[in-house]
Amino acid sequence: MLVLNSDVASKQAEQHVRSGQVLRDSEARYRRLFETAQDGVLILDAQEGSITDVNPYLMKLLDYSREEFLGKALWDIGLFKDIEASKEAFKELQAKQYVRYEDLPLKTKTGKTINVEFVSNVYGVNGEQVIQCNIRDITKRKHAEESEQKMLQAQKMEAVGQLAGGLAHDFNNLLGVILGYCELLADRQDLAEPIRQMIGNISTAGLSAKNLTQDLLAFSRRKVLQSVVMDLNVAVNHIHPMLERLIGDDIEVNHVLSNDLGRIKADPNHIEQVLMNLAINARDAMPKGGKLTFETTNVEIDETYAKQHVPMKPGQYVMLSVRDTGTGMDLETQAKIFDPFFTTKDFGKGTGLGLSTVFGIVKQSGGTIGVYSEPGKGAAFKIHFPRCDEGPVIVEPIKPNQLRGGTETILLVDDATPLRLLTKLILEQCGYRVLDSGEPTEALRIAEAHNGPLPLMITDVVMPGFTGRVLAERLAVDRPGTKVLFTSGYADDETAKQGVSGADSAFLEKPFTRDDLVRKVRELLDLPRQAKQNLS
Repeated sequence: MLVLNSDVASKQAEQHVRSGQVLRDSEARYRRLFETAQDGVLILDAQEGSITDVNPYLMKLLDYSREEFLGKALWDIGLFKDIEASKEAFKELQAKQYVRYEDLPLKTKTGKTINVEFVSNVYGVNGEQVIQCNIRDITKRKHAEESEQKMLQAQKMEAVGQLAGGLAHDFNNLLGVILGYCELLADRQDLAEPIRQMIGNISTAGLSAKNLTQDLLAFSRRKVLQSVVMDLNVAVNHIHPMLERLIGDDIEVNHVLSNDLGRIKADPNHIEQVLMNLAINARDAMPKGGKLTFETTNVEIDETYAKQHVPMKPGQYVMLSVRDTGTGMDLETQAKIFDPFFTTKDFGKGTGLGLSTVFGIVKQSGGTIGVYSEPGKGAAFKIHFPRCDEGPVIVEPIKPNQLRGGTETILLVDDATPLRLLTKLILEQCGYRVLDSGEPTEALRIAEAHNGPLPLMITDVVMPGFTGRVLAERLAVDRPGTKVLFTSGYADDETAKQGVSGADSAFLEKPFTRDDLVRKVRELLDLPRQAKQNLS
């Protein structure tokens, strides 16, 4: 009987030893996992919230030592800046025994923001409750998601731009007819004054529609730009007197312009339009006054920054910043501000095309634009233009010549029949003989059948069959002396890739006025062959 008890005791002791070893092995495995985990881990006292353990990964991630963690509550060491919110979150964890934050911004000891996924749960250990917090760094994932979102936004803007550009092109032809006939009727002396007033009202409405169409073309990046190498500081300084009259005395305008600013290649008139539109947007965001700051500087974009700001590419840029101290915007508004016809203003107080126009001009100029804002903290628009190492070009204003007609024969080609007939009427009233066609192939047959000189062809750039550029090239085979005046409502791919101006050609943007047409035709006809002059 005593032997039996001795055997039992021996087995119990052996079992106790094995259990202790299993426990030690389990604790060792847990400790190895705890120490080598590639996520941050915190162990808290479930009653007071004080930190009892922290793993090396979290210490390295947030740049705090073990001593700075242990014995402290989360809200005592600066991880969570909002103390009350942190205490409320701890109470929620005690009650629910589980809390999860998919995107929580933390601060390192040096103040750097790190986005983390934060999961906390309560469980028992040796009869006591503890809290384990698992903290995963999602900064890279968040940047990837933001890049994907920006790419989707860019694709959406491209699709909307294609639609807007196509509509604007068709509207340009219609507006050309409306405004053109208004001009012809306004010259008639046999019309009663009430009729003349009606014509004037039609023309005014047509011009307003033309301006809206030009904004749509700018947004869709199909507006014809006359790009030159320019100094952005010059443009900022040039609009300053206009801004003083435009935005009022209650807004302070400041310039912080770099002395060694690089050059950009853009259309000076459209860059000034960008500046004015951004200034107007800032003014409307500061109804009680404030501060508006224009800043320019040179920046170098590396691959890391470029990947986070799609579609920007690494390289040298000139940065323009336009900051205000206005009402600011939430994220939902920021996602829509460049959409055409989106506006936060009351009905009838804005077209919703101001920032859309800015977006289009910047993109067509090879740049990128972004906005940084919070409600109540103003807004900052940052534009990056690719830096150009060439010297600036001084653009001399073109002095309009006196309107003169002529007797030459002109070949007119445009598939928009109403506009073509109006253009023909205007030219014939100026004494020209006009051969017209709405189809390029037919136009070539007309030119071949014409026995006399054909000094000029006026052709639309985009037409069914083949383009105006191709038409000009085919016509030049048999009539190398024929000059060409291209017309178009937008800079399509053909125009952008091959250009439409040269020694014996010029470009006229639709919708054009009668005076613009007559003047451009005469200038081109009078220009000697092979003269190196740009008429566009």
